[in-house]
Amino acid sequence: MSGLLYKNFCINRSSMIFTLVTAILCCLTLIFAALFGFTLRGVTPSPEEVPSLLTACSACYFLAFWLPSMASSTLFQADENKTCCAFAMSLPQGAKGHVEAKYYYILIQALGILFITFINDTILTAMLGGTVSTTAVLPFLFSLHLFLAAVEIPFMIRFGADRGLQIKGGVVLAVFAMAALYFLFGDISWFIENEDDPLGAFMAWLGSGDIIFWLSLFPYISIAAYYISCKISVKIYRKGAESYEQ
Repeated sequence: MSGLLYKNFCINRSSMIFTLVTAILCCLTLIFAALFGFTLRGVTPSPEEVPSLLTACSACYFLAFWLPSMASSTLFQADENKTCCAFAMSLPQGAKGHVEAKYYYILIQALGILFITFINDTILTAMLGGTVSTTAVLPFLFSLHLFLAAVEIPFMIRFGADRGLQIKGGVVLAVFAMAALYFLFGDISWFIENEDDPLGAFMAWLGSGDIIFWLSLFPYISIAAYYISCKISVKIYRKGAESYEQ
């Protein structure tokens, strides 16, 4: 397994560098904004500024997880030919080891981003006097990253990397569509009653009992989905390999 992991890191060196650079740049953006906006001025964020800062931090961390995932297709495109598939199935670990190595690679990549963002959030919290912390958001973004990977990878294995990206796009659009339907037909009294501070109302809603229970379950759901996805991908790998033209 270590050899297969090393192969994935070698053939995806540029993707890994892109991942690290993206995560670091997103984090440095927040550090410099806090440094010049508050620390050097010797002030801390006011209660009115906290919701906007939380939103900005969450958005940057979301990009740190999201942008590298857009390059995940390169991990599979390199092996989308009959020669590589035949070689993978001839290994002692067989197709099972080949597929599991891909899942381990994506998990290690996500853990690396999570580690970088956690360190950055700790520094940022100290710089802002403990008034702003998105520690609770980071596990959710990590879980969302794994969940989307769990959905798209079996389609990449079976139909190719391009189809997997299309499926991910469809899932994201479905999530936005459900959010739009909720705001159109759901109970948004918490939002209407706080028109002067909609961001604060939204953050308060995320921490309320209505949604916090489901958010607390999401990491377990995403981990289970990732495990099941790996098992499915192993089962369908041979059928996917037979569909490659070369």
